[in-house]
Amino acid sequence: MASVFKRKGQRNYRIAWNDHRGVRREKSSGTTDKRLAERLASQIEGKEIERIAGLVDPAAERLASHRARPLREHFDDYRTHLESLERDDRHIGGTIRYLETVADTLEWHTLADIDAHTLTAHLSEQAERNGTSARTFNAAVTAWRAFARWCVRGNRLGSNPLAGMASRNMDNDRRRVRRDLDPEEIARVIDAAQQSPVVTVERRKRDKQGNLTTTTVQMNAPDRAWAYRIAAGTGFRAGEVSSLTPESFDLDGEMPTVTVQAGYSKRKRRDEQPIRADLANILRNWLSGKEPGQCVCPLPDGKAGMMLKADMRVARDQWIAEARSQEERSQREQSDFLRPVDAMGRHADFHALRVYFISRVVEAGANVKEAMELARHSDPKLTLRTYARVGMHSLSKVLDGMPGSDRTPERQAEALRATGTDDRHAPTNSDHTQKHTQMERDVSTTSAMPRNADGSVEGEGWNGKRLRIADLCDEARSYAPESRNTPARTRTLNPLIKSQLLCQLSYGGNAQMPRLTQNRWRG
Repeated sequence: MASVFKRKGQRNYRIAWNDHRGVRREKSSGTTDKRLAERLASQIEGKEIERIAGLVDPAAERLASHRARPLREHFDDYRTHLESLERDDRHIGGTIRYLETVADTLEWHTLADIDAHTLTAHLSEQAERNGTSARTFNAAVTAWRAFARWCVRGNRLGSNPLAGMASRNMDNDRRRVRRDLDPEEIARVIDAAQQSPVVTVERRKRDKQGNLTTTTVQMNAPDRAWAYRIAAGTGFRAGEVSSLTPESFDLDGEMPTVTVQAGYSKRKRRDEQPIRADLANILRNWLSGKEPGQCVCPLPDGKAGMMLKADMRVARDQWIAEARSQEERSQREQSDFLRPVDAMGRHADFHALRVYFISRVVEAGANVKEAMELARHSDPKLTLRTYARVGMHSLSKVLDGMPGSDRTPERQAEALRATGTDDRHAPTNSDHTQKHTQMERDVSTTSAMPRNADGSVEGEGWNGKRLRIADLCDEARSYAPESRNTPARTRTLNPLIKSQLLCQLSYGGNAQMPRLTQNRWRG
């Protein structure tokens, strides 16, 4: 039986009752009116009686309780879930920020407020107002869809309200495209990094009024040249390169490898990447002076791309200064060589070294499976469409390997003279007579038998007659599997009969060649 009472020093009445499991529970009624508190106690008691009788679905009741909870509490639980999956702090912070920003703007307070149409309209309006890209739009959509799926799996929602929400095509609105680097560019950047242990980077930031401010900061990364070598030779990301220790390198085995532990890999798997022997040789001497367990390339968190761009600017200035004339200098200044952002707006950040690695793998002739494994991708489309960049020189080599379209008689005669077969003519598929003439010529040229003045060969052939090449060809055509009304000279010379004919001629015509019947031909 539910009871209503008031504790000393409290204004509101409290309700105490026994739940359906027999546990004594207590809560505040939220009112100072005793009659209203008694009615609330009666409702609670009635609910418990229905639970005992089995008239209330526990699952539906649990869903109703979750739908009534504030969204902030669900966001906190979702953050704990992402942390349990060992997601990095940057990913967790960005995801929760997307959720909280939209919820505050649209004034969503509970799970029941989530609506796909409202969310799409809001994100589209924000994209038009602020000029954000399709990637930013999809990032917010991805965060909310993942949160909704988590609520469904955790029995917080009965169905996913955002299941039909679509993303935008990022290929139509790509704001930041990474460019592929040239091997000479990589070499010059490494040389520039070795010469200067400290680089000056530019940091750009917008204030609340939208004004862009630029500041310069000095960054000390003495091992960044080795970080560039490792990234260009393995395709590792900046965080994966920063996690490497001397124990990560196995350079003395049959196949030298570099290993990234699962905690630092993007796909949360232990990745063992093979490397070239020349890279292993230069890494062996460098690692000999490193202490065990210490990171060999500690890159600045989130600033590795700025560091690479600073080294590219230094290397570009040195390259321009090497010009021998003013004309050459002006040409180099207009070139995109070693430019952090080229004329097409493509950026060269630290992740561009991964693009460089995968592009070189594809140019080396790797098939789709090999390229996907070396890139450590689960989707070949991501490897070939997003990362693999094939240069114009590679495409030119492919085109050079194709047969030419110039089929003039002069070009054909020149090709025949080059191969020493200019006295022979290629047969045409449309003219049966020419094909048979070619076959007769093949027979005559392959036979080394002495011939008489009438063209016959020594020895006896079919039915004791002297053999002539033309007679043998006519005899073979007479048993061709074609219509009997077809003229003998235009019937197809069967390959089996032709081989027996060559055999007969190669033995000087002395061997008896049995006459083939129509039934044996068909069999």
